[in-house]
Amino acid sequence: MCGILAIINNKRSLNSKQLHTASAIIRHRGPDDEGFLTWEPGKMEIWAGGDTAQSTKDHWKYRELPADQPFKAGLGHRRLSILDLSPAGHQPMQYEKAGLAVSFNGEIYNYIEIKAELEKLGHQFRTKSDTEVILHAWEQWGVKCLQRFNGMFAILLLDQGKKELYAIRDRFGVKPLYYCKGTNATYLASEIKQIRTSPDYQFDMNIPIARQFLATGAVDHTEDTFDKNIKQLHCGNYLRIDLSKDTVEPEIVQWYTLSPKRWRGSFEEAAEQFRHLLTDAVSLRLRSDVKVGTALSGGLDSSSIVCIAADLLKARGDHAGQETVTACFDEEKYDEWRFAQEVVKKTNAHPHRVFPSFDSMREELDAFVWHQDEPVASTSVFSQWAVFKASRAAGLTVMIDGQGADEQLAGYGGNDLPLYAGLMHKARFRSLLAEARSYKTANKAWPKGFLLGAFKINMGKRTLPERLNWLQGTEPASIYDGPAHSLQRNLFRQIYRQPLPALLRYEDHNSMAWSVESRTPFMDYRLMEFNLGLPERFVYKDGLRKTILRKAMHKIIPESIENRKDKMGFVTPEETWLKGEGKAWFLSAIDYSCKVFKDIINEDLLKKHVHNIIEGKEPFSTIPWRVVSLGLWHKNVTADHLHL
Repeated sequence: MCGILAIINNKRSLNSKQLHTASAIIRHRGPDDEGFLTWEPGKMEIWAGGDTAQSTKDHWKYRELPADQPFKAGLGHRRLSILDLSPAGHQPMQYEKAGLAVSFNGEIYNYIEIKAELEKLGHQFRTKSDTEVILHAWEQWGVKCLQRFNGMFAILLLDQGKKELYAIRDRFGVKPLYYCKGTNATYLASEIKQIRTSPDYQFDMNIPIARQFLATGAVDHTEDTFDKNIKQLHCGNYLRIDLSKDTVEPEIVQWYTLSPKRWRGSFEEAAEQFRHLLTDAVSLRLRSDVKVGTALSGGLDSSSIVCIAADLLKARGDHAGQETVTACFDEEKYDEWRFAQEVVKKTNAHPHRVFPSFDSMREELDAFVWHQDEPVASTSVFSQWAVFKASRAAGLTVMIDGQGADEQLAGYGGNDLPLYAGLMHKARFRSLLAEARSYKTANKAWPKGFLLGAFKINMGKRTLPERLNWLQGTEPASIYDGPAHSLQRNLFRQIYRQPLPALLRYEDHNSMAWSVESRTPFMDYRLMEFNLGLPERFVYKDGLRKTILRKAMHKIIPESIENRKDKMGFVTPEETWLKGEGKAWFLSAIDYSCKVFKDIINEDLLKKHVHNIIEGKEPFSTIPWRVVSLGLWHKNVTADHLHL
């Protein structure tokens, strides 16, 4: 896991000092080593950086990159050493025979298997890293090698012979990749803040994106960011740049499309296959040359991973026990430790507990906002921040967690209406009523407005869920392309639109802020393709979500967790903070946002809405935090400083 950078020096107005600057600002992503590459037609050179590990300087005859080195294209790399900790894993890595070089962020989990295949084809390797496997795979299969990679990755690959630069993002966007075509240079980077170091960068807020965030909390649902001039490369896409031309005209190509594999077997057979796929996904993600821990909430997803990992480690003769990290709260309503503790006892894990508080959030808020680069939809993201901070303090460089399960297994509330809409669309009214009755049995009440809601979805109607009379201007456009006529379509929307892309950005930036690599077994593409190809009743049946996961994990996870019906995830007592100890702070921060965004926010109506929430006259929502978060982000971006 690392931080990467490419600068295409369009008008030769920059020198290598800018490579240094844009690399230094993301030192947190890779504190172990630093490297650079400069390219001119016919000449490619690898350089050391000021933070290059001493062992690498001793091992390789790298020269340190001078501040005035000219270049047509340059790569930068910050390394967090996970595989092959030796100097041989230094990046950017060059493969001179093929004229290739790469700066790579992420992991190719099945690199051992691909390496064995390449060795049979005559390839010889000098390192034990997955980075070198990328170079040889590209030489052997070209861009088609991406289909063989099982991993999370953002790759910058330079082909000297063809004078091409490729920027590649993994299938589901687990690893970030941003780009900006400026007047003097084109940037590709792991984090937006790298692009902001450009001498010709000018901040220009994307008003439609900001308004949509205020209205719905949606972020990262398109290629657009909160800055008009900065885009993110879509997941499953690559960007190609022809370096032989004087002007940069990026070509974007989609290299992966999620194609569900239709399942025709029984539910019991499906559960067995699910268990096999998840177990193999966890096994691959245990590959590491540093200590691996697990984030444990006590929910179905993280508990499944911890229990599977425990069995795998035991089978390998590792009886030391895992180390887990759990966010806990003194307020029982938000605390899941009672569930997490059952998993700890079952697996003989060594637990670490962290207690995020309002005071700790205020104390760390500037750093948190700076690392995230863009606004976040709720304070729950701070809980995750605290977990990764505790992970680093415990010496855990790699963490595995359950991100991505809810979006493919109907884990969220709100999936019931698309399910009913699908049944109504197919005129399966008996099944519709049976599901509604099961929902009533499971939840002690009929699903609210299920017939009307299903009808509205089928008619393509939409309503914004919260009171938005305080948001000035026209109603924000939908973040979706049409109604969800089925549960499967709704799951696709959750994977590609909202909330998964945002959750992946939160996780990447939170973990890398503390120099921790996060791994997500549920994001294994084989599992995704399998789950999205299952009959809907295998995923959501009789009012019970994640039915396939519960069946697959029967007797593997504690029974009390298998039978859990509530959904929490990373949470904070945000409502308690707003109405109690944080009230004055929230109101002051809202004042600031109202002044900055007076063209977007009707201050009187917003404050009336917030006071009604505080006084219990209107239901709690994250609107107050969203207003605060947008203001905090704006203050950070427009500040006349950089956190180097």
